[in-house]
Amino acid sequence: MSIGKRSGWCSIWMVLCLTFLLAACGSDSDSDPDEAAPPENPGEDAGNVLPTFTLAIVPDTQKYARYSPERYTVQTQWIADHYKEQNIKFTVHLGDVVDRAGEPNEWVAARQAMEILEASAETPYSVLAGNHDVLNSGQADDERDLSSEPFLQHFPASLQAGNFTTFRGADSTGFNSYHIFQTEGQAYLVLALDWRVSEQTVNWAQSVLDAHPELPVILTTHQLLNIAGDGETAIFTEHGAMLWEQLIRSNDQIFLTFNGHHHGEAMMVAKNDYGRDVVMVVVDYQSGFWGGNGMLQLVDFDYANDELDFRSFSPWVAAIPEDQRQPQDELSRWVFSVPLDFSARFKSFNEAATGDAPGNIEGTEAYWILDDAHRITSTSGEVRFLDASGKGNDLTLVPHNSPVGDRSAFFRIGSEAPPFGYAKGASTFLGNNDIGGYYLTTDAPGLIFETSDSGNPGYLPQYTIEAIVRLPGDWTPAENQWSGILNHRPQITQVCNYHSVSCAGSDAALGLNVSSLKEFQWVSTSQNGKGEDNWSWEVASSYWYHIALVNDGERVQMYVDGSLVMRTGVDEQHGLLVEPGQPWSIGINSWEGNPGNLFAGDIAEIRINNRVLEPGEWLYNH
Repeated sequence: MSIGKRSGWCSIWMVLCLTFLLAACGSDSDSDPDEAAPPENPGEDAGNVLPTFTLAIVPDTQKYARYSPERYTVQTQWIADHYKEQNIKFTVHLGDVVDRAGEPNEWVAARQAMEILEASAETPYSVLAGNHDVLNSGQADDERDLSSEPFLQHFPASLQAGNFTTFRGADSTGFNSYHIFQTEGQAYLVLALDWRVSEQTVNWAQSVLDAHPELPVILTTHQLLNIAGDGETAIFTEHGAMLWEQLIRSNDQIFLTFNGHHHGEAMMVAKNDYGRDVVMVVVDYQSGFWGGNGMLQLVDFDYANDELDFRSFSPWVAAIPEDQRQPQDELSRWVFSVPLDFSARFKSFNEAATGDAPGNIEGTEAYWILDDAHRITSTSGEVRFLDASGKGNDLTLVPHNSPVGDRSAFFRIGSEAPPFGYAKGASTFLGNNDIGGYYLTTDAPGLIFETSDSGNPGYLPQYTIEAIVRLPGDWTPAENQWSGILNHRPQITQVCNYHSVSCAGSDAALGLNVSSLKEFQWVSTSQNGKGEDNWSWEVASSYWYHIALVNDGERVQMYVDGSLVMRTGVDEQHGLLVEPGQPWSIGINSWEGNPGNLFAGDIAEIRINNRVLEPGEWLYNH
């Protein structure tokens, strides 16, 4: 980066002196910083609400270490001077401590800045290596000559162990470490991971998490997210995708991540395997004016309002009188908040987050909400939806009949919500058998049910199965007839044989379909064999419908928008039979055990419950 004309050292040190003078005089507080009380808790009178605390983030300091050490020093001095009044409990450095790993003077500058925090046990920090901090950035952390690495010489694990009680350990390379810091009533674990972690390091990090299963985790590393060409959208890097797939998504404790490396700032809220949010932030100001001009990021953990409050702030600019600031001297930027229900997020790690969801009522065996909020984040672009029942019947989008072209031409997730139910949007299926398309499927590990008369699992004595769907305005029998909304793939004969029941047929053993006359059809197999199907009237296009199939152990009845249909409950059908381990699908039918006849239209929700629900419990009435 070209710096151009630099201010004279006299003026630089005048600003430095001004910074220290402001701190000593309590420019941000009328009292001495060492005696300042923590900020007033806005939720004090509301009960046992924890006070807000702050996490300080130091993004890439490489340009400061090389060109402007005074800006680096002002950053850490401000934290040291204001940690009490700001209630700063911990500081994380995101790597690229220096610009050139082989230049001793840059390490000296970095050490001088970080020693300010080391002077007090009350200002603990973590630090990690970026690509500029290692001799060969192409090597993983377990491939380096550890004895030659300057980072380990200047920031060894022993240094933090000797200064901070928060330090709890490092891996065998010394490039990865973890801390546990305590706030009022809550402990947090910080993982500080290298720029290029190896499989060995992932295993080490997993062992740390396994040893502390009750602690919420903040993961820091140098590269995880990048920023898309629009300058705003956070996207996974290749290395970040590996961390997400191998460590973050499957460990519910990890709720917050930070990385630097990529110039700018961006944030995403990802969904892990348990349906919980992971707030992920990339921030790096080194390509900006004067290498970032002293900009820090501060994150307030606001327990009273259940949110994370982000703000970037430059103590360097704060020390310059307003009338002497240049146009490029930004005091603050990137101020935003992210909702986070701390008690709910930190409750029962590694269990599905959906247990308390309003639609997950007593007896729910599977509950699929096909909106963006229930999509599990994937770094590969794979579409997966969480089973909101918490039973693990997650759905994966798969192609049928080799669709050609972009997936968005065949499948989309929209934000238009139906007038009932809990979905905040819906999935739109646009394919047909001629052009191909996509459907959702699961092996349904949670849909085992009870034991039938044959002694095999897969019997549901009673049930209420609901679906919220809309057919498209261009629906035609030629392209869309006999399409499947909900399907259990094995044919009737297979399920009858599995349960030793005398019945046969090539239709799916269970299917909610759309007929050639645009009727809803319910096909099911029961303990006493294959009964009559249930049928609606000819339904309209471009209209949201709620369908309920209710079996009381004797008969199954179909209701559409709360009204009983005419052709229903003709004969006795004792519950429902399925074959556990066989696929369930949404958006396609099947014949003789083979998927076919893609659904066209919108599907918002499907719920399977093991009891007869009262109408007031139906999704139609919510």
